[in-house]
Amino acid sequence: MNTSLKYHALVTGASQGLGRALAEELARRGNNLLLAALPGTGLPELASSLEVRYNVSARFIETDLMRLEAPAELLQFARTNSIEVDILVNNVGIGHGGAIGDYTDSAIGESVFLNMRCTTLMTNTFREELCRRGRAWILNIGSFGGFMPLPYKSIYSATKSYIFNFSLAVREELRSHGVSVSVAMPGGIITNEKVRERVSKLGPLGKLNALEPDVAARHLIDRMFRGRSVIIPRFTMRTAYYIGCALPYRVLLALTGKIFRGIS
Repeated sequence: MNTSLKYHALVTGASQGLGRALAEELARRGNNLLLAALPGTGLPELASSLEVRYNVSARFIETDLMRLEAPAELLQFARTNSIEVDILVNNVGIGHGGAIGDYTDSAIGESVFLNMRCTTLMTNTFREELCRRGRAWILNIGSFGGFMPLPYKSIYSATKSYIFNFSLAVREELRSHGVSVSVAMPGGIITNEKVRERVSKLGPLGKLNALEPDVAARHLIDRMFRGRSVIIPRFTMRTAYYIGCALPYRVLLALTGKIFRGIS
């Protein structure tokens, strides 16, 4: 186990999908880990596997980040166990879709709480810890959909737009404290079979731009350490961003509405 590096990377939503891939990529680079995810999602097994394969320390805490108290409990766990965090990866989130009026109360709550409140609380809670390091990193996971309103993904795109603006504002606030804040704005990432089905419904263009989690994780962590402010994986997605900026808003909304209608 690597004890020469006393600092740890804290990754939320670390047991599956992109979070798991981000944790693995950080471990591959020699970073010790503090992993957080729901109970019963294989977190102890993942931590043990990463320790063996990469010779790092991988601590974990099983918790529901929908709980208001969870970020403070994570901070207390870190302090109690002498875990010094220098990287915070706010990955946890959810991607409900549908027409407004069709959402359940729980779907709206999950979208707002996980995508917005959790990232905000985690950043606010760990801000002092990160500023103590002299050099630290925050990676917030947004979405390409956060660049524009998406009909039939209205709540999701709005929450990811919040993450985009929040991250860039906090980046400026923490610049003088040695904390680099990056926001990832990827297109589709194949985190599970449901997402794979959604991408298939988007047709050839959706499949072209989609990324497997390990590929996305390598790109995101590399750019995070380079201090990039906004990270958009794939040249095709960066091109799509500039095309979207050039289109009249009415045309853009009509196109995105046609793409996402019926995809939940």
